[in-house]
Amino acid sequence: DADKDGEEDEEERSIPEFTKGEVIPIIKSNVSGSSSASSKVSVATSAPVWASLDVKEKMTSPPGYLTESELIGMMEKHGIGTDASIPTHIENIQKRNYVRLETGRRLIPNKLGLVLVQGYHQIDSGLVLPKVRAEIEGQCNRIAKGEMEKDIVILNALNIFEKKFHFFVQNIGRMDILFGSSFSKLEDVGKPFTRCGLSRRYLQYIPGPPPRLYNKFTETVYPLPSGGQIKQWSGRTCPVEGCNFELCLYSVGAPPRTFPLCPNCFNSADWSLEEAENEEDKEDENKERQIRRIAGKNLVLECPLPDDHPLIEELYVSPDPDSSGIFILDPHFGPKWRLVGTRDATIIHLPKNIDKLTVLDETDEVTGCHKIKVEFKAGESP
Repeated sequence: DADKDGEEDEEERSIPEFTKGEVIPIIKSNVSGSSSASSKVSVATSAPVWASLDVKEKMTSPPGYLTESELIGMMEKHGIGTDASIPTHIENIQKRNYVRLETGRRLIPNKLGLVLVQGYHQIDSGLVLPKVRAEIEGQCNRIAKGEMEKDIVILNALNIFEKKFHFFVQNIGRMDILFGSSFSKLEDVGKPFTRCGLSRRYLQYIPGPPPRLYNKFTETVYPLPSGGQIKQWSGRTCPVEGCNFELCLYSVGAPPRTFPLCPNCFNSADWSLEEAENEEDKEDENKERQIRRIAGKNLVLECPLPDDHPLIEELYVSPDPDSSGIFILDPHFGPKWRLVGTRDATIIHLPKNIDKLTVLDETDEVTGCHKIKVEFKAGESP
């Protein structure tokens, strides 16, 4: 408490004028009640000059991270964005895993965001500092006021960023060095897992988080669902035309439900579990989904492929009356035969004396369920 009181009692004062050669005696008085017993440095302006001095050790502290409101204030100060677009910009940097929002609504930079900013700074500071963006925003405002022609502004912006693009490409090695020192190379941490349907090369499995497959020959990353276990599946390939990727098995829940998984279809907008409102939004939504998946925000606790995917249709047995999903045959194909729900945690265990079970193309005329051919173990038929 004494230290705290002393700190509160401190005050800032300007340094008095000194003359060259002036001698200033410094004493520390221990006399109680004396006017010179102050712990502060004080200098009298009339002769003789007396002072008292104490040395205190303190440390500076770095400024805190910006809150959302502080960032909005800085963007407005530098003329970046509009009232409508600023919230979208802040949402995007969170979606892309550049920053995270924590207590007090402070935006804390993530490793990816720091490395990107450092890399851009090393190559071209104009890509991260607000000056260029603010100038273009200012020119757009001048268009609205009728002070500039739209075509001139567009041409000017294209020329600026074309030059920046070519300069960045020529110096991309600096960014590679930063990423190489901050993140492990995918080709060094993965193991051969399944074959790519396009290059026929083995994809390497990176357990993560987030889990993904990586083609080091094409430098393509295929994010995988999080929340379960990924296993190989006997070299089978995806039946979708033009795909031909080797398949995996995805097991989730307790007890686990297992589903077939094509890494290519899982990352395709055509086979997404989330339906786009219209075709125009489909591509944009798929890009955002890919960004979330690469960032590790990809929890999947159900079948990772839609029920109308050919892989799921091959195993389809009947609708699930308790959900919007269906029941399919567990792709482990025995010895523990069972049906699993694609959209909820329902498991139907079948008799243990089944030796082989086959889902037929023939369906029941009333229910639409696929018929199943059951072969029992020798001597154990009911």
